[in-house]
Amino acid sequence: MKKITKRLKVGFEEIYWKTKDKFVNGIVKKYISSGKIATHNVPIINNSYVDISKLDTSKIDKKVARYLSAMYCEHRFDLLGTGWVKNSYDSIAYGLFDYVYNMNIPKPKSLFDDYEPIDWQKDYKSGYRWSEKTWYKDIKYGNKKGADIKIPWELSRFQHLPQLALFAILDEDLKQTHIKEFKHEILDFIVNNPLGWGVNWVCSMEVAIRGANMLLAYDMFIQLDKFGILDEQFKQIFANSIYEHGKHILNNLEYNPHVTNNHYLSNISGLIFVSAYLDINDETKKWLAFGIQELIKEMEKQFYEDGGNFESSTCYHRLSGELMVYTTALVLGLSKDKILSLQNYSCDDWKYRQKLLPLSKQPFRIDVNEAKIQFPQWFIDRLFKIGRFVLDIIKPNFEIPQFGDNDSGRFFKLTPIGSFLSREEAKETYLNLKNNDRMPEIFWDENILDQRAFLSCFAGLFDEQCFKEFDTLEKSFIEAFAKTKLSVSDKTYKAINLEIRQKNDINLIYENTIAYKVEDDAKEITFIKYPDSGVYIFKSKKFYLAICATPLGQNNRGGHTHNDKLSYELFINGKDLCKDPGSFIYTPIPEMRNLFRSTFAHNVPIVMDEEQNDFIKNRLFALKKRSKCYVCDYGNLFIELCLEYKGIFLKRRFKIEGDKLTVIDKCNKPFSYKKFNFYSNGYGKIIKTN
Repeated sequence: MKKITKRLKVGFEEIYWKTKDKFVNGIVKKYISSGKIATHNVPIINNSYVDISKLDTSKIDKKVARYLSAMYCEHRFDLLGTGWVKNSYDSIAYGLFDYVYNMNIPKPKSLFDDYEPIDWQKDYKSGYRWSEKTWYKDIKYGNKKGADIKIPWELSRFQHLPQLALFAILDEDLKQTHIKEFKHEILDFIVNNPLGWGVNWVCSMEVAIRGANMLLAYDMFIQLDKFGILDEQFKQIFANSIYEHGKHILNNLEYNPHVTNNHYLSNISGLIFVSAYLDINDETKKWLAFGIQELIKEMEKQFYEDGGNFESSTCYHRLSGELMVYTTALVLGLSKDKILSLQNYSCDDWKYRQKLLPLSKQPFRIDVNEAKIQFPQWFIDRLFKIGRFVLDIIKPNFEIPQFGDNDSGRFFKLTPIGSFLSREEAKETYLNLKNNDRMPEIFWDENILDQRAFLSCFAGLFDEQCFKEFDTLEKSFIEAFAKTKLSVSDKTYKAINLEIRQKNDINLIYENTIAYKVEDDAKEITFIKYPDSGVYIFKSKKFYLAICATPLGQNNRGGHTHNDKLSYELFINGKDLCKDPGSFIYTPIPEMRNLFRSTFAHNVPIVMDEEQNDFIKNRLFALKKRSKCYVCDYGNLFIELCLEYKGIFLKRRFKIEGDKLTVIDKCNKPFSYKKFNFYSNGYGKIIKTN
C-alpha cells in the first residue's frame, strides 16, 4: 500500500485512512454515536421469513446449547481443527505442527465497554495474520507454510450467530446476552473489515454465506429483542452492510463459462437471501430474478439426474445440497409483494457479464393468483433426489462415506450434533490438538459426517415417508421458510449402462482375494445404484458397503475428487472396518493435501506406484485425467468394476454370498496394498490409526 492517503468506504461514512491508529482506535464509534448514517440510504430491513414461534427448538440439547453459548460469547471457536480456543488480538497461537507465527497487532479500542474485539484477519491456529490494509484483490495465500486462510473465512461466515439466536429462543435466560453479542460482533466486523479491504472480501463465496447467516440471525434476534438493544442506528448500519454484501457478490461473481461449482452456487444463494430481505426497488428486483434464474441453471449443471453432485465429493454434495434446499425454501416463501414485483423488472441496464433474462424467457413462472414462484417440475424432482441420495449413502450410524474432499463446508449450522469429550480425551484422539493446552476442560466434538440435520431439511420440504424419521430443528425451519410442501413426480432410479471389454481379461494374471464376515442375512441386503455419481451401495441394518467409482469431478477438472476409484467403505455390526481417510487440509501444507488425495492413501490396489490421475504442479484443486472407471457386471449381491489408467487394467469384484463378502482383485500387472495410518473426519482434524 502506498504511503499516500487512501479513501475507504465503510458503508455508513467515508473516512480518510492516514494511519493505522486512526483506524483501529474506534473511529467508527464517533459515527455511530453522531447519527451520521449511510451514504446508500438503504431502508431498514423489515422483511421476515422465519416465524420463531414455529421453530421447534426443543430438538436442541439444552446442555449443548449452554456450552456453545458460553464458548461463542467468550470468543472461543472450534473451527477446522483449531480446538475451543479464544481468538483475540493478543491470543497466542499453538501452531499447526511446527508452523507458528507471532503476528499480533495492538488491540483496538472496543466500541463497547463489555466487549472484547475479535481479530477477524487472523488464522488463530498458526498465528498468521493478514492485513485489513490490503485491498482484497491483492491478498495472497497459500504462500506461507502452515497459514490457513480458511480459518478467518470460516469464522467470518458467522454461522454461530443463528445458533446464538436459536439458543436464546430455547433458553429465556440467554436472550439479552445473545442479542448484545450479536450486535457487538456485527459492528466489530463492519468496523474492522471495511468493504473491499482485508481477508474477508477475497472470496465471494464467503461473503455470500456470511450475508445469509447475518440475515438469518437478524431475522430471529429482531423478534426476540424486547429490550431495544437493536436500535434504529444499528438497523441502518446493518442494512447498509447487507446491501454492500450484495453489491460485492455481483461485482465479483465466481463465474467461469467453462465450469461453475459450489462457489458460484454460494454466490447465487447469498444474492437471493440479500435481495429477499432488502426492500423492493429496481435494483433488488433484478438481483432476485437473476438469483432464481441462476439457481435453476446451476441445479442442472451441478447435480446429476440421479441426485448426486458433479464435484464427486460426498461432503461437497452436502454443502451444495444445503445451498439448494434452503434457498429453494426461501424462494417458495417469498412475500407476495416480492413475487409480484418480479413481473416488471427491466434487463436494459443490467451491466454484469452473466445475462439477466427477461421474464418471458425465465425458467421459472409466477403464479399471480397464488403469488408463488413455480419451479420447473424437473427441478423439484432433482431436489428430492438430492435428499434421497444422502438417505441411501448414509451408514446405519447416519454418517456418510468420505469420497472426495471434505472441507467441513456448510451453508447454515443449526442443530449441533456431536459428543462431549474431556480435554485429555480430545488431545489423545486428535493429533492436531496434541499441544493445545488452552482448551476448556470439556470439549464439544462436532460430528461433521452425521447427516440427520441435512435430511431433516428434506422432511420439511417434502411430505415423503422416506424422510419422516429425520425430525430435527431443520424440519421446522424449512417449513417456516417455505410455508408449503413440494410434490415429486419422478422417483425412479437410473439404470446402469454396462461397459464390457472382454479382450482385456486375457492379461489379468495377477489376483488377490480379501474376505469379510457379513454378520447379517444376505436376503436383507439391498443394492442401490447411482451410476451418474459413480457410487454403489449394499446395505442393511447391520451391513454397509459403499463403493467409489466416481467421475473425476467438475467436468473432469478434478477440483475436489481424489484418486480413490474402486475404494470402498465397509461398516459391519456397528463398526467401521474400512474408512476413507478424508482430506485433512488444503493450502497450509500442500504435501499433506496431495498425500490425502493420493492413490496410496486409499484402500485400492497399488500398481507400479502409479497415481490413478496425475497431480498438476502448483494446482491443488485439479487433477490431470488419466483413468476411466466403469461397471462391467452386477447383480443383486455383487458388482464388478473396472479401472483403466496408464496401461493398467484393474478389475475389482465385490460379492456377498452367505455370511461372507469377498473382494477379488485382478490386474494385468503386479499390485500390492498399502496401509494408510491416518484418518481425518473433518477439515483440520487428524487421527493416527495405529
